[in-house]
Amino acid sequence: MASIYKRKNENGTTVWRAVIRIKGHPSISNHFERKQEAEDWAQDVERQIKAGQFKFDQHNKIRTFKELVQRYLQDGALEHHKSANDTRRHLDYWKSCLGEYGLIHVTPELLGKERQNLIDTPTLKGGKRTASTVNRYMASLSALLTYAAKNLSWISENPTLRLIKLKENPGRDRVLTEDEITRLLAASRQSKSPYLYCLILLSLTTGARQGELLNLDWKHISLENKIAFIKESKNGRPRSIALCDPVIKELQQLYQNRNPHKPLVFASKTAFGRIDIKKAWQQALKRAGITNCRAHDMRHTFCTYAAAKGASNLQLQTATGHRTLNMLLQYTHMDVEVTKQFSNQISDQILKGNIL
Repeated sequence: MASIYKRKNENGTTVWRAVIRIKGHPSISNHFERKQEAEDWAQDVERQIKAGQFKFDQHNKIRTFKELVQRYLQDGALEHHKSANDTRRHLDYWKSCLGEYGLIHVTPELLGKERQNLIDTPTLKGGKRTASTVNRYMASLSALLTYAAKNLSWISENPTLRLIKLKENPGRDRVLTEDEITRLLAASRQSKSPYLYCLILLSLTTGARQGELLNLDWKHISLENKIAFIKESKNGRPRSIALCDPVIKELQQLYQNRNPHKPLVFASKTAFGRIDIKKAWQQALKRAGITNCRAHDMRHTFCTYAAAKGASNLQLQTATGHRTLNMLLQYTHMDVEVTKQFSNQISDQILKGNIL
């Protein structure tokens, strides 16, 4: 017997999904704008299957890549996806390249050629995509094709699994020196933005991502307990961060001057959304004479300085919200003087002055 389901698309329109499950045969499904069309299609296909006239291979052949993308989105596969907007952008790109292809023609060879085209095609700004960016595009494509294979049985296997992942460049290891930190904080004090100094100080002393800080509400901060609660992080796990006394002092001033109708700590003056700090950040870097520095490098700097003070990997992982140790290690860059100091301390302890 066929099952008929009513579903709503993201744009609010209604579709009817017909699913046919007959023992001993693969499940078959299709979407229609009207319920009667779904019921008529299901009745006809059931009759063909029972008579041995339905060609399952032909049914799969008429499925196009564009249909798969539409089905993927209609089924709510991205509803709880943290990077849903990026994934949609990736899928829009792949749909422009592969939309009219039947799924049986989406082979590893074709995908290899399209991946090379992605590498060779300049971005809208005229730049070249990095290996890590291309891998993200391929990851979105792989998730889509895995859905087609495992959830829909439209294809037998995911063809991207036969492609070797591109080797990515090592992550940035930019860590600010103490002198650079002093100059940057002084330059941020001169900024027209009332938030820049506090944001940089927060980043350097907590290791929190800039996006996490910009999304902070006053209700998530306890000035008395010196704690901020990050409700939404990049990896989806909430956490709390400790606030040092200089940060508390800055937050108290911001709280006194806040607009009580705006919940965000770093609220825009002209809108109810979060502020755009990029211009103020770039101006501060220029005044401080600092080059090759991004806001995310504050996170690297925190991890490196905390590790130099003796913070364990577990402590750093808890503070920064990294899900894996490998990710954390990309952010910790202890220089040779620090490691030399640890080596001397260990050798002094185990040798106790004796020469072996």
